[in-house]
Amino acid sequence: MPTLNIKSEEAYQLAKELAELEGKSMTAVVIDAVREKLDREREPKINEERVQYFLELGRRVRESADPEWLATDPTADLYDESGLPR
Repeated sequence: MPTLNIKSEEAYQLAKELAELEGKSMTAVVIDAVREKLDREREPKINEERVQYFLELGRRVRESADPEWLATDPTADLYDESGLPR
């Protein structure tokens, strides 16, 4: 069985306190903590600068678009009067 030997008093105390609070073993709380951290790190990162760029681009396009065109149904040409694709 592989072993993990962490020589840190702080890590030991934190794991011990969490284990006591949750009523779990120290091994279980370490596994839970590492798993939660891995799940967060694996999530795609949102590039806020890019999000703002595209929001601003959308605002500019909307401001410069023809109001009549904006009022039209963009799906109107996709389906016939029976609701079937054209």
